[in-house]
Amino acid sequence: MNNLLPEEGAVVVNTYLTNLYILESAIPNAGTNLDTDQAAVWHHNKDEVRDRIALFDDWRRRLAGFLGIPPGPYLDSSGNSIQLLA
Repeated sequence: MNNLLPEEGAVVVNTYLTNLYILESAIPNAGTNLDTDQAAVWHHNKDEVRDRIALFDDWRRRLAGFLGIPPGPYLDSSGNSIQLLA
């Protein structure tokens, strides 16, 4: 980040990090709908959590691509998620 132009830093903060925060926050909140399979004519997406994680991971890959760095071993094209190491 130290080597980015101010405009590039603004894109990282305003586009990527803002959207990543929203997407990451939506993943745990999707758990509130896991008990609903059908209500009236509305049908819950049984793959909601998986779909949200995939969207979140896609945005993380986009950020890595924007920064010109490889996504790394924990976020590769096979759909694996990042793992936090202690």
